[in-house]
Amino acid sequence: MSNHTAEDPATSALPTYTILRDTALNFIRAQTLDADFPERMDFDLMRTYCAPSFEHSWGHNYSVSLSPPIQGTHSLDDFFTHLRSMLPRLESWKSNVTDVIVDPVKMKVVLRISFMMQAKGATEGQIVENDLLWMMEMEEMGSGKVGIKKSMEFLDGAAAGKLREIMMGIA
Repeated sequence: MSNHTAEDPATSALPTYTILRDTALNFIRAQTLDADFPERMDFDLMRTYCAPSFEHSWGHNYSVSLSPPIQGTHSLDDFFTHLRSMLPRLESWKSNVTDVIVDPVKMKVVLRISFMMQAKGATEGQIVENDLLWMMEMEEMGSGKVGIKKSMEFLDGAAAGKLREIMMGIA
């Protein structure tokens, strides 16, 4: 009997399971730090994994209520604007998907991701781990392709606060 990791789906997985899983993982991979792009992220590639009706929001409710920039629902372009406002303040970032849950019936994927983030000017010891959950609801887009239509990112409020402090030069 073989073991399967988040990066190695069971060969007996339903095609829908695999398509949903791969779309979610590829969307996260597209956010990888890439110095070949002026903004260091491939926004065009990210867009290919999203439905035209894509909407993004953040949770947890109380934490979000304290941070106006992440309140409400954002279109894909608004989400990209948010990322573009963050990237110049980051020296580096790296994601590690630590768990994947796929519900082919509801067309949903939940990822647990460890985002290691270093603010510009921060020391090596000031890398912040944002351990987050990212829920994605998908829709069929034809030709066996799915796109993310709803995306909700549950941030670690304490980690987000620490990163903000480092960026502001408080920590």
